[in-house]
Amino acid sequence: MRALLVHNPAAGSGRPTAEELLALLDEAGFSASYFSSKEDAYKKALARGNAEIVIVAGGDGTVGTIARKLPDRKILFGILPLGTANNVSRCLEIKGEIETLVRTLRGAQIKRLDIGCAVGPWGQWNFLESVGWGALAKVVDTGVPSGSRESEIELGRELFAETLEQATPCRVCFEADGQRIERDLIFIEILNLGMTGPRVLISPSAKPGDQLLDIVYLTAERKQEMIDWLRATPDDTPIPLEEIKARKAMLVWTEGPLRVDDEVFDAPEMPSHVHVEIEPDGLRVCVPAVED
Repeated sequence: MRALLVHNPAAGSGRPTAEELLALLDEAGFSASYFSSKEDAYKKALARGNAEIVIVAGGDGTVGTIARKLPDRKILFGILPLGTANNVSRCLEIKGEIETLVRTLRGAQIKRLDIGCAVGPWGQWNFLESVGWGALAKVVDTGVPSGSRESEIELGRELFAETLEQATPCRVCFEADGQRIERDLIFIEILNLGMTGPRVLISPSAKPGDQLLDIVYLTAERKQEMIDWLRATPDDTPIPLEEIKARKAMLVWTEGPLRVDDEVFDAPEMPSHVHVEIEPDGLRVCVPAVED
């Protein structure tokens, strides 16, 4: 099976290496061409479309970059999670050791992964995780200090909590399938996936292939609840957010940074409308059945 492997050599503390990945793929029956995500050569390789499957070995940033650049969404898409949060793979239930994932990739179940589209002052930008304004966008903009995977997640959640403590509510206007809502909010996230940021399960009911947006927002009255929830890290308990499901959303952006996945845009000079929806064609992601 012809495979195009795009690998972030800096992910996963450099392991597995390019050579190790290629050896694993060869043993699993793939004829793989290797490209580093740090170099531009992979773009031409993607455009040629000679592969039967595109395999991304890296974190959410690398997965999102390749997903956005994939010219033909009929091609199979494989994910070998090597990042810190691995929000995309977790939402798709891609889990297990890399060696096992590679070995079981052929013949794996195929799941749809929606691709979101956000149109704003920057033009058009596709995304996998979320379009967000407010506290979480500021966390993404600030970034989390480097460390081990788990320490970065803990630091990220604490940074989120600290940002919430300093946050003041702002009057936000948005629409969900034409329904206009205006509230004093701390943040709003228009989600494609249920998990985002520093591995925060922000919408447990979200599904990566249901062709719906999950709009979650934090009201001023529930700010302390959200801070307490983050510091207790109780992903198995209800998150104190309001939620609406919709096919299309529109956000009036007046101030502060706004993020589309990990791309952060500065506040506009004048109020701008940001339109968000799910594109008709999603990705065909291979999800190996790996036992816990």
